Amino acid sequence: MASEGVMRKVKIEGGYLRFSAAHFITFGGKCERLHGHNYGVLVEIEGDLGKDNLVFDFTILKRLTREICRHLNHHFLLPMHNPHLQLHLEGNAWEIRFQEKRYLFPRVDVIELPIDNSTAERIAEYICSELLTALAEYDTAHLHTIMVGVEESATQMAYYKRAMRE
Repeated sequence: MASEGVMRKVKIEGGYLRFSAAHFITFGGKCERLHGHNYGVLVEIEGDLGKDNLVFDFTILKRLTREICRHLNHHFLLPMHNPHLQLHLEGNAWEIRFQEKRYLFPRVDVIELPIDNSTAERIAEYICSELLTALAEYDTAHLHTIMVGVEESATQMAYYKRAMRE
């Protein structure tokens, strides 16, 4: 039963909710150097108590998030919709060009992301979208919002928050 003015939230972070990945971003007509991060992931879900007096089961949320992190771990994150990159899949390799820069990556080392730039903001949005797809198997009618944070370093984190139903 929903209580007027009461907000409940569950939050998971730390532990195995991490992944290491390489990337670069384009901005202001430039392209960063190829580099990597040991990313941390945080997830918060707001909602009312469900039939078991839980907002959502921590163990399920951690498992789903951990699976997404495992999928991204130890790969190059390729933004498939970046208008500044020229992408060409040749056999088992991705060729990526930005102006005079040229990169060649084995396809098995690349995660093709449906985003326009591999910023922490867009990675958070991607992880949130993947979580929403995975959460479709569960009763989420009493949930209101989901937020995902992606930490690039101890001093830098980007967040993406959206309604559970739009």
